[in-house]
Amino acid sequence: MNYSISELQQMYRRYRMQVLILLLILTAALVFVFKNHFLTLGTLAAAVLFHLSVVRPQQKKYVNAFTCANLEHTLCPKLGMATVAEKGASHITADVLSRAHLMPFCQGQDTPLLCWELSGRLRGLSVSLCDATLAQDFKLVEKGKKRIHFNSGVWTHIELSKDTGMNLRLLHETSVPTPIRMEFFKTAPLFSPYAIPDEALSKCYVLYGPASQPAPVLPGRFLSELKKLTEYTPGYTAVSIRGSQMDVFIRGRFLARPVSVKQAPAKDLLDFDPFPELLYLLDLAKTL
Repeated sequence: MNYSISELQQMYRRYRMQVLILLLILTAALVFVFKNHFLTLGTLAAAVLFHLSVVRPQQKKYVNAFTCANLEHTLCPKLGMATVAEKGASHITADVLSRAHLMPFCQGQDTPLLCWELSGRLRGLSVSLCDATLAQDFKLVEKGKKRIHFNSGVWTHIELSKDTGMNLRLLHETSVPTPIRMEFFKTAPLFSPYAIPDEALSKCYVLYGPASQPAPVLPGRFLSELKKLTEYTPGYTAVSIRGSQMDVFIRGRFLARPVSVKQAPAKDLLDFDPFPELLYLLDLAKTL
């Protein structure tokens, strides 16, 4: 899409003008309250229609354009991409998520929701990442009503430089709600919990590996880099390592960061990296 700052500013001014018009319509409705109820209802109906058909679509268009420009200024150059689109993920799919066997999720027409996919090479590794929202079933009690938890964050898939021979899952306790995580691995009989050979990480992470094999051995450098990532990110990390594949989900982090409609677009906003954790993930991958 390659939006320039001037184009974004023009879209932003158009949106602000439409908001002003909406406020004028609502003000008129307030005035008509003391004169004519039919005019009041008609004006309120016009305000709702104007909001749904004009203001809201313009707001969505501006937010998407800003997100696209932000990614084009930050992550796209790192991965050798020219631009990015909100929809159309092809490298990270439901099958990729399923093979990672990191957490449960429902599969359907609109789930999992995968947006703003980026893919390329960085530091000699093939990398793909996107915003992911996963619907996860759970029950508060054994025979209770089925409920759905929506788990959102950034999903990153990295092709490692070699086959590590590993098959393990390492999850921060907050990356997936505990009842959902325990039920998921309980129904996966090939995986069992193991102790983590690091006191600091063992307080907030849980480790799973094949029950038929010896306890997974994590390199000291890997644990060190994971601690750096954990201390840096405000999100909650879950890692899957299978041979030459590494998948990482960081709950609570997003490529499409919140866009304020109160602040006009500027270069410093477009140059703000929404996911600096990517470099930490590559440091993590390089230890394997």
